[in-house]
Amino acid sequence: MRFLRDIVGHRQIVRTLSNAVASGRVAHACLFAGPAGVGKETTALAFARALLCSRPAGGEACGECRECRQVEHGNHPDLCFVQPAGASIKIEQIRAVQRLAPYRSYQGGRKIFVIRNAETMTPEAANCLLKILEEPPADTCFILLSARPQALLPTIVSRCQQFVFKNIPAQELAGSLTAAHGLKAGEAAVSAALSGGSMGKALMCAESSFEEERNAVIGMAGKLNGGGALEILEMAGKLSENRERVFFVLEMLACWYRDLLIYRETGELGNVFNLDRSAVIEKEAAFFDTWRLVEAIEKIEAARRKIEYNANVRLTVEALFLNLSGAALTRYGGGKEEVKI
Repeated sequence: MRFLRDIVGHRQIVRTLSNAVASGRVAHACLFAGPAGVGKETTALAFARALLCSRPAGGEACGECRECRQVEHGNHPDLCFVQPAGASIKIEQIRAVQRLAPYRSYQGGRKIFVIRNAETMTPEAANCLLKILEEPPADTCFILLSARPQALLPTIVSRCQQFVFKNIPAQELAGSLTAAHGLKAGEAAVSAALSGGSMGKALMCAESSFEEERNAVIGMAGKLNGGGALEILEMAGKLSENRERVFFVLEMLACWYRDLLIYRETGELGNVFNLDRSAVIEKEAAFFDTWRLVEAIEKIEAARRKIEYNANVRLTVEALFLNLSGAALTRYGGGKEEVKI
């Protein structure tokens, strides 16, 4: 369990939260918005720990009192979590919050409700939460976490103090990976570059299994350009069996095409993500037209958004892979019409 002072990046947000704890002027509802893995939940837990601490100092939790230990071990009775039950947060879950919120806290301090993936609330659940936020119970703080705040009701957003979490700079991220997680400087630099500014993704990149996954994605890019339609459809079908892996593969695929694009346009490797694959990038970039690489990246992003909004995963991936199969025209020749779904 981290303290607010240990949060990597987001210095202004941390400063504002610490000041709120120190002054006692805490908003009844906060919205932590930003990409997945940038530290929203880590910050929310550190903030909750400071709010529930019985001996806070300078806007920070003491880390030693009973309340701090309870938060650290996940058994504080006044810290409650709400998360999707399946694909969404149901109205029954928010009604349970509505019943609990008016009661006094168990331990005499604040009550805190952390709502994960808040954008997944059903319309009924969102309207139920709105009623609570319109007349918030005393000494209660709601912390909404969302990677897609635009999907929330505007009326809910307007009743929250908003904190926008941006991607962590690669240099700062690499420094933290080295200092706090023991990575060597070279490994930390590669993991930070591939993470796109996300601490969660950087830690995943540092895992031993990541290298195997990345090699598989780079190999997949080669098969997309050199394989036949049946092989490509089979590859798409196999990938589609794991929705979470689809997001990972699409992100890595977009990074790969981006690296090829940057090298093709600049002839330099200083800004590529896959720094340790420079020889392959130099070789492969020669076989792509610039506009095809741009188009490939745009198609991947469009497919990712469709899947986020619950489009059929298999059909979306199949259509994407068939479209990408004509990207390297210089090498493999022949074009094909765009496949639509």
